[in-house]
Amino acid sequence: MWKARYAATGSGSASAPGSTSCTANLHLGAFGRHYSELAASWLWVVALGGLMLWIGKGRRDRRMSRLATPDPAATGRSRVMSWHAVIGVWVLLGVLALSVSGLTWSRFAGANIGEVRTALSWTEPTPATSLHTGGASDEHAHHGSSGPAAGVEDPDAVFSDGAGVDGVLAAARDAGLGDPLYLVPPADGASAWTAAENKRDWPTGYDAISVDPATGKMLDRVDFADWPVMAKLTDWVIGAHMGILFGIANQLALAALAIGLIVMTLLGYRMWWLRRPRGASRLRFGRPVPRGAWRRLPVPVLVGGIAVTALVGWFVPLLGISLIAFLMVDVALGAVRRRS
Repeated sequence: MWKARYAATGSGSASAPGSTSCTANLHLGAFGRHYSELAASWLWVVALGGLMLWIGKGRRDRRMSRLATPDPAATGRSRVMSWHAVIGVWVLLGVLALSVSGLTWSRFAGANIGEVRTALSWTEPTPATSLHTGGASDEHAHHGSSGPAAGVEDPDAVFSDGAGVDGVLAAARDAGLGDPLYLVPPADGASAWTAAENKRDWPTGYDAISVDPATGKMLDRVDFADWPVMAKLTDWVIGAHMGILFGIANQLALAALAIGLIVMTLLGYRMWWLRRPRGASRLRFGRPVPRGAWRRLPVPVLVGGIAVTALVGWFVPLLGISLIAFLMVDVALGAVRRRS
């Protein structure tokens, strides 16, 4: 079955629209897409874990007011930690938004999120394209010759037969649809054209209509105002993630967020370096967290934590797989240490 998507210009010409797929794979193909999803899967875990550690330290030190402002009296590693944590507090909401929005259009977790959205009717509606249910009668059956699936030797005939692409464009303009405008040809001889706005900057515009390929008349219409609230929010969050929703202001905010994450990472490595054992004859790491600390947790908390972790690991597969791999390595290292 042949199907193409075209972006129509005001003159009625058609050309293939740009794709945003490269933003999901970092221009590295499948590897980049999986790496990007792995980063998004762990980003919210690391961010919330760091916040819990910082809140716990503030309670121990009885200085909760320092959660959002650096400690001017701190020196050495404590000063570095203070700046690292405070920057993390300020960028936390942006980091969580990036993580969640990135997962919505990822490969594995995105598929699970899509199933949840479908079950809860949170998906964006589309106009009906069936010629037999969209207001057209069975007389359109003989127009199946305009569809490439009906045995037409020239698949481009769909752009000139009947109303043609210019007729569909005219119908879209008469319906008030603006640019950028996508025109999608019929999937077969029993389907209609689809004309849909794709205005991703604010205010967004996604009004769409279906058009009879024979007469050029509008068959069905779905306006962005009629979308479910969660479908609108999903689109807005993804647009903000891509730096499209609010234009240059959106891009400056993302740049500031990226700089904050880079600074936090460098300060984290600096803390690790300052924590290293001094006077060692060779490079050594700092003291690790004591093994077996999880055994001291209350049984209900431990069981609940395992259940939640398993559920999240199933729903976000790359998080679960990488966590299992980490646990296997940790168990192996523990066994080696006990033997030695």
